[in-house]
Amino acid sequence: MRRTTTHLFFTILLICFATASYAQVISGSVKDKASGEALIGATIVVKGTGTGTAADIDGNFKFDAKATPPFTVSISFLGYKAQDITINDVTLKLNIKMEAAGVEIKGAEVIDDRIGEKARENPLTVEALDLVAIKETPSANFYDGLGQLKGVDVNSASIGFKVINTRGFNSTSPVRSLQIIDGVDNQAPGLNFSLGNFLGASELDVLKVDLVQGAAGAYYGPNAFNGVIAMTTKSPFAFPGLSVMARGAERFLFEGSVRYAQVFKNKKGDDKFAYKFNFYYLRADDWRATNYDATPQSTVGRDNPGGYDAVNRYGDEIASETSPGQSVTLPGLGTFYRRGYNEEDVVDYNTRNIKANASVHYKLNPDVELSYTSSFGTGTTVYQGRTATA
Repeated sequence: MRRTTTHLFFTILLICFATASYAQVISGSVKDKASGEALIGATIVVKGTGTGTAADIDGNFKFDAKATPPFTVSISFLGYKAQDITINDVTLKLNIKMEAAGVEIKGAEVIDDRIGEKARENPLTVEALDLVAIKETPSANFYDGLGQLKGVDVNSASIGFKVINTRGFNSTSPVRSLQIIDGVDNQAPGLNFSLGNFLGASELDVLKVDLVQGAAGAYYGPNAFNGVIAMTTKSPFAFPGLSVMARGAERFLFEGSVRYAQVFKNKKGDDKFAYKFNFYYLRADDWRATNYDATPQSTVGRDNPGGYDAVNRYGDEIASETSPGQSVTLPGLGTFYRRGYNEEDVVDYNTRNIKANASVHYKLNPDVELSYTSSFGTGTTVYQGRTATA
């Protein structure tokens, strides 16, 4: 009995050791040889198999090769020379430097395309903010960074509410500007325009932003008269894993977001099913309107005993006896004004914003993918409306 137990123990130990030795984790980074810039999305695959991964936003990668050394790893990226590296020791980190591949062609002729004749007659100007530009923007967030693009104005209605305008228009309610996320209109029900970053995509999940300046009705419909803001989010197949971001500033501002994505492979080792989840939270105490100086329309100053027309006070017009604008003068009070309401007494300055997004993705084949996405957004913020100007 003792020999049988001892034999069983060593058998289990041998199986565990064999299983542990089978996990061959390959890690490293992929960068441009000349500039040292990370090659985001570079493909690293065990040659002859479907096992591999893609480089993340910093050019780093890590995956289980499921092979025993020696074996060969192939690295490829569009516009660069592919490399094959033989792996003899999986404990060594790969620092891959790729060279740009120059291809000289004589010419190309377009015979036909999917764009109609009328669509081609509408010239478009497109400004883009890709993943690298989002990462390196000097602004507080990527949405403010869009204001650095040519012909783009970002209107900050409050801490939590920012609106993008193009073509020289400057409005907090751009009803003729279209904002889409992965091809879906992001218009707020009941308001007839997009709420900018308040209902937009989380910064951790944004892959790129394309801004089409000018009338784009031929491509996107009549709501794209002033331009289009097209956001593309990250695919969970290309960007799996956990990402966390947090920011803090004055006015008790806190901004945090979490993104998690996971990929499942089939028996052949190919990506088949994936899902991702995003959560975003913002809280801040917005700027308070505490300027109570007399407005240019006030006929008297702050020293008038009967009151005056203040900048951030509403309903404090001149009290009239017969017709609007006819002042009432009382002995000892001078011109008499109604008391009105201070803005800080009727406005909630506590900005709150919650955004959540979840999606599932299924690959029918390497070129066809089905996805289902559900998004949720809620919050409260100050909305300062103004008319459009050009």
